[in-house]
Amino acid sequence: MNKRLIRVLCILAVIIAFTAMAFSCGFNKGNTGGIDSPATDESGSDIGENNDGENTEDDSNREPIDTSLYLPITVDGKSEITVVSSYSKETEYYEAYNALLKAFSAQGITFSVAYAASDDSSKPELLIGDGISASGESFIDPHSLGDEGYAIRVVGNKIIVTGGSAESLVEAIDIFSDSILKLNDPTTDISNLAISRQTDIFVRQYYPITSVKIGGNDLSLYDIVVDTNNKDLKSCADKLHTLLYGNAGYWLNIKNSSNNPSIRICLTDYAGEDGFRVYLNGADLVVECAYPALLTHAFDTFLDSFFVSREERSISFDTEVYTVKISAVSYSEYGAVGDGVTDDYEAIKAAHDAANRTGQTVIADSGKTYYLGQHSVAISIKTDTVWTGATFIVDDSTLLPGNLASKSSIFVVESDKYAQPIITIDSLTKGQTNVGTTFDGPTLLYLTYHGNKQYIRYGNNADSGASQQEIILVDKDGNVDPSTPIMWDYPHLSTVGAYSASDKPITLLGGTFITIANAAPREYTYYSRNISIKRSNVTVDGITHLIEGEGDTGAPYNGFINISYCNNILVKNAIFTGHKVYKLSSDSSNSMGTYDISISYANNVTFKDSRQSNSITNTTYWGIMASNYTKNITYDGCVFSRFDAHKGTHNATIINSEIGHQKLNIIGSGTLLVENTIIHGNNIVNLRNDYGSTWDGDMIFKNVTLNNTSYTPTLINATWYNHDFGYTCHLPANVTIDGLTLAKGTSFYVFPKLKNEIDSATVSGVENKNPIVLPVKITIVSNPGGYACSVSQNTELFCDVELIK
Repeated sequence: MNKRLIRVLCILAVIIAFTAMAFSCGFNKGNTGGIDSPATDESGSDIGENNDGENTEDDSNREPIDTSLYLPITVDGKSEITVVSSYSKETEYYEAYNALLKAFSAQGITFSVAYAASDDSSKPELLIGDGISASGESFIDPHSLGDEGYAIRVVGNKIIVTGGSAESLVEAIDIFSDSILKLNDPTTDISNLAISRQTDIFVRQYYPITSVKIGGNDLSLYDIVVDTNNKDLKSCADKLHTLLYGNAGYWLNIKNSSNNPSIRICLTDYAGEDGFRVYLNGADLVVECAYPALLTHAFDTFLDSFFVSREERSISFDTEVYTVKISAVSYSEYGAVGDGVTDDYEAIKAAHDAANRTGQTVIADSGKTYYLGQHSVAISIKTDTVWTGATFIVDDSTLLPGNLASKSSIFVVESDKYAQPIITIDSLTKGQTNVGTTFDGPTLLYLTYHGNKQYIRYGNNADSGASQQEIILVDKDGNVDPSTPIMWDYPHLSTVGAYSASDKPITLLGGTFITIANAAPREYTYYSRNISIKRSNVTVDGITHLIEGEGDTGAPYNGFINISYCNNILVKNAIFTGHKVYKLSSDSSNSMGTYDISISYANNVTFKDSRQSNSITNTTYWGIMASNYTKNITYDGCVFSRFDAHKGTHNATIINSEIGHQKLNIIGSGTLLVENTIIHGNNIVNLRNDYGSTWDGDMIFKNVTLNNTSYTPTLINATWYNHDFGYTCHLPANVTIDGLTLAKGTSFYVFPKLKNEIDSATVSGVENKNPIVLPVKITIVSNPGGYACSVSQNTELFCDVELIK
């Protein structure tokens, strides 16, 4: 029979037994399973019932309560106990607690309320939940119950109602209220209520693991010891903690050190031939991993082997060693010298080629400096790579633009699954939710229609535009992910590329890369010499890129981290460097854009907790990032000189960040969220005028600080030109401002002063090639600075824009 059912039946039996005891007392007793029958006088008439049928119970005839057997809760409509609960309550717990008190208050009975248990053992108290400072016999460790367990117990003058989780505590309160006190029973006399001192209900969660022993010691004696500053180790400790509690009922503390017997989780230079081992060291259970990038995988394998099962069993760790085979390939094994002078390109390439065949991790030798010469073939990475502690020199000082190596990446992170043209999709329409074909799994589609030109650039770098194109994410059934909607009509698909979005996740960990800059003529001969990511589900963690040797001349770079044709990329804990600005040789007014981060045709790309090595407000350095044809790009906790979307992004998020002198330059669609962020400049957003200053969607500014020099800044900058950009241009339809801080001034405009004619069919008697769709609404949610807000200086043009303060 199910153990849980047995426990429930036992509880019912206890309640029934208390019921039998209850009929001997005149008080309504809690935990009796029922209410006493009405007392009768000698003539057999019910006491308290007059000829009119009204209840006029005579207290003088009531049998006095035996306080040795029962603890009074109410007497003659007055409370006899203090209700103690934690100050902070989860919603469900709060509602159940309130319902209990309201049942009494409906009868005019109120209780004294406290947030900590009294030290006086003689004081009657109802102790509900954890966090009430109960001690001694009045304390029940909720972790001894399990998430699904609860207890209702009377100890001396204390009633204890607690649970192992918020959900089980609510269950305990309901049982106490409904089954024991019977507050929902209309025959219950709430004004005279007591509970049996024999009440003792203890329901412990059923655990499939009945016990865990380490070298003969019970696991309850142990702590988990781990370097809590290491996120990966801490994550492993948290997983172990959760599994032990949920599957075996052991609640172990996680500490940096302990004098108790411990489970110790650590990284080490050697963990046996297999790279991961679990073994006894005295009373301790030691978990060691030699490869940081494979820690999570190996630890999960260990947990699955021992703790993830519904089979009832006990576990005992003895002297045998448990291992997980996670071998790795090092650069030195393949001949890399690492002296900073020898060209180690061929050895590093050989190591990765071998690992790509076997699926092994590649590890650089910590403390080594690898020199990478001028080579025109990129090194392919398809497995986890650990560069921590190693330095790489990318020497471009003598590399000329005509050399094929200047256009080549150093590393390309790629998939085994190559893009294939798809001929089964003939056409698509804007907003279509299924592309009409199936795939092996989640897929990033690259769509192109040569029959329409878009992003027809205006200004110094004017061009004739590009064929209509975008990326969308679809599942195996061809359903379009709502976060990557089809933005345009495609009467015919000229090209469809399909890139796997289900690649196995891999991580590039650590490494310092130093680029010795090129000294090429100041022309648009872009250099690559980078890490190119063309595979989905990649994490780059802890990489540093520095630049040395920038002189009087140099060609621009297209991004040391270059992300394209992929989905779900996370770059975190990284340091990048802004490049020196060079003027075009033939046009001294044209500053050439040069980048350390470049993103194109990619979705769901996040930069987290990353920064620049040089000043984000120094105008001698170009903006750090550029993007084209992206969707769902995020900065979180970044200090960068720029966020930029040239040829549009759909959805962008900048939170907890600081943006420098080249500001937040963007065009696109969807929702732009800027929150808890500092912007240096007179605008929060600069809508790029060379692409039409368009944003077809909404903008939300929340808790933004603007380090402005103008006393009346404009939050959203835009410029109108009578130029065909290849699409209809929009100003943001809805703008929400929820907290703004200005460095100077007491007022601001949301939009700039634009010409009245920009939304007309003609301008000065000629065709308006760029009629802009005007905003709809501006909402000021909060304005703690008390700034005066105006839509624009041009009140006539923006007269229909609703301003809600």
